[in-house]
Amino acid sequence: MFTGIVSEGSISAIVPDELGWELVVEAAKFAPIVKIGDSVAIDGACLSVIKINGDQLSFYVSTESIDKTIIKYYEVGRKVNIELPMQPNGYLGGHYVLGHVDTTAKVIHVLPGEKAWFFTIAIPTEFVKYVVYRGSVAINGISLTINKVVDNAIELCIIPVTIEKTNMSLLQVEDLVNIEFDILAKYTEQLLNKREVKDV
Repeated sequence: MFTGIVSEGSISAIVPDELGWELVVEAAKFAPIVKIGDSVAIDGACLSVIKINGDQLSFYVSTESIDKTIIKYYEVGRKVNIELPMQPNGYLGGHYVLGHVDTTAKVIHVLPGEKAWFFTIAIPTEFVKYVVYRGSVAINGISLTINKVVDNAIELCIIPVTIEKTNMSLLQVEDLVNIEFDILAKYTEQLLNKREVKDV
């Protein structure tokens, strides 16, 4: 379980094989405190640590995770958002994020500003039901509040501190992002669907 409050790291190496990739991430802030087998969210995708070498963490990424996320576009040197799981004695600074990326979505507009940046992201049609004005969403693992919903697109208002501490400032029009919708919306949908079946 994560909260969407992330720090920044970078890709050090990518070692592909027939079953997936070994992904090596420079993570000086976290490498001294994680252990082999720990879960870490990379751009919102929950991965397990398989190796620790100094400030570098290694993860094995399956072909399914590569296909369903923006990991397929990673290159050495790319900045990524990193988060460790929420601790029992911690606080919920964002919202509940599972690290299970639902899909990728396309950036269709970016408006930088001194006080805030505005991003518009097109949501695949089948997932629009999970978005709501002022609701929560995780973009590349970052917990964000939906500022506006127009048809199948959402607008996000990003404050300077988030721009500085994440890879959001690197996003351009046509880029894809990992997106995870609020788990509460998905649970609600499932409960309502089961109720409809029972009533029938």
